[in-house]
This record gives sequence, C-alpha cells and structure tokens, in this order.
Amino acid sequence: MRLGEYFEIGKRMKQARTNAGINQRDMSAKLSLTNSSYSNYENGYSEPPVEVILKFCDILEITLEDLLEMKLIATKSTNIRTFADFLAILIDLDKRGLSIQGNTTYTQQDNQLTAHLTLDIPNAQIATFIPDWNKVNQALAAGEMTDKEYDTWLEDTLRLFNVPIEDYLY
Repeated sequence: MRLGEYFEIGKRMKQARTNAGINQRDMSAKLSLTNSSYSNYENGYSEPPVEVILKFCDILEITLEDLLEMKLIATKSTNIRTFADFLAILIDLDKRGLSIQGNTTYTQQDNQLTAHLTLDIPNAQIATFIPDWNKVNQALAAGEMTDKEYDTWLEDTLRLFNVPIEDYLY
C-alpha cells in the first residue's frame, strides 16, 4: 500500500476542494496541472508529490495537518503566520550562532514603528538577495513583471539559497 492510499490523500483533497466550493478544473489550473493529472490524484490512481499537496493547502489556506486530520511532529518548512513565528526563527538563529543585531525607531506622529535587523552572514550571494528582492518587488508593483515571472524568480532564487545555515556560522 502506498502512503497516499494509507492517508487517503486523494479523498481528502477532493473533500477539502469541494468544501471550498472549487471545481476540479479550477483547482487543476491553480496547481498548474492538467485536469486529468489532478483527477488521478483525487481518485487515487496516482500519488501527488508533496509540493503539489503543499501548494493545494496554500490555495485553500489550510495546513497539511488540517488536510490529513492529524498532528505532524515536524515539517520541512516553517509557515510564518504571526510575528511570534518570525521572532522564534530569529531567536533560533541567534542561539545557533548567527549574529543578529537590530534597532527600532518609533514616530508618534505617524504611529509608526520601524525595525531594522542586521544579519552578519559572510556570503556575498546572500547579501545581494535583499536589494535584488526589493527591485523585483518594485518591478512587480509597477506592472513590469507578471506574477508568474515573480514566482519563477523567487523559486529560482530560493533554490540558490538552499544551503545549510551551519555552513555560515562561526
């Protein structure tokens, strides 16, 4: 028995999709799949890759735990849904030896709190990410780039940074 059959992933995907009021054709388009490929997943003829399942969950704004109706002990990636999640990541990086420094400013007139963080990572490639990301976000906002081009840039960039943090700790 395949893992997908054991967890009834196809059946659960179909139920979640129908509960959300999305038809099969629209879901397959949102997942960038052919309708027959997606149908095969729902009907259990083939097992969806984890990336498809995670994208499915993102589209429906549910967690993998919600889809599987079970508590998962550990996930490969972390979803940051609150500032507490973000701060927990910073605390973890700090505990592991990545130098993080920051300061905040507050202007009462605008009721605006601004925080600046500095990460001391001796890697030029990582240092270029933020300025490049800002440029790409500006291009997207100005209509000079499509959402699909943005997603492709982001996926390609994230693949470049898929290196262990431990390699840069001292």
